[in-house]
Amino acid sequence: MQGPKKMSSILARANLMIASLAALWLVLSAAEPALAEDVKPAQPKPIDSNAKPADANPWAVNCSSGSATAELQCQVSQNLTEAKSGQRVLTVTVRRDNGNGGLAMLLALPHGLFLPSGASFQIDQGQKTVLAIQTSDQNGAYAATPLSADIIKAMKSGTNLNIGMESVTRKPVTIPVSLAGFTAAVAKLESIK
Repeated sequence: MQGPKKMSSILARANLMIASLAALWLVLSAAEPALAEDVKPAQPKPIDSNAKPADANPWAVNCSSGSATAELQCQVSQNLTEAKSGQRVLTVTVRRDNGNGGLAMLLALPHGLFLPSGASFQIDQGQKTVLAIQTSDQNGAYAATPLSADIIKAMKSGTNLNIGMESVTRKPVTIPVSLAGFTAAVAKLESIK
C-alpha cells in the first residue's frame, strides 16, 4: 500500500496530465461528444493511392513541444467516434508518467454519464479496475491512472480494452477499444527520446 504523500503525488501528476490534455482537446475539438453505443475507431478517408488502408493501426503516436528547447511530450491515443454523426465518444491516451518513469492512461469520456459511478477498464475478460472521474468540461469527463508493467503487458497481448461507465439513467455502457497495434505504438513511443 502506498503512503499518503505518494498517493497525493500520483493524484497531483494525474490531475496535471488531465488538465494539460483537457486544454489540448479544448483547443482541438469544437464539437460536443455524444454518448452512443454504436462507436467505431476513427479512420481517415483515403484521398489517394498512398492513403492508409482501413485496417491501419488505430493507435496514433503524437508528439508536441512548447518550444525548440523543450523536451518532446509524446503519447499514443485512439479516438472512437459515433458511427452516424462522426462525433467523438471516447479517447484513450497513454503517455509517459514523468513522476514514476512508467506510463499513464487518460480516458476522455462522453457527456451524459452518472459521474459518481466513475469509469472502469478491463482488458478482455480480465480484472475490472474502477477509476474515479476526476474532472469534466464542455468536451466531456476525464479519468486517469498510472499503468503498471503488468497492465501494459496485458494490453500488449490483449484484444480489447473495455471501457465501462454508466449513463445518467444508470444504464451500464461498455465501449470496446481495439488493442490491435498497441504494442507497435508503445514501442514507437518508448523509442522517442
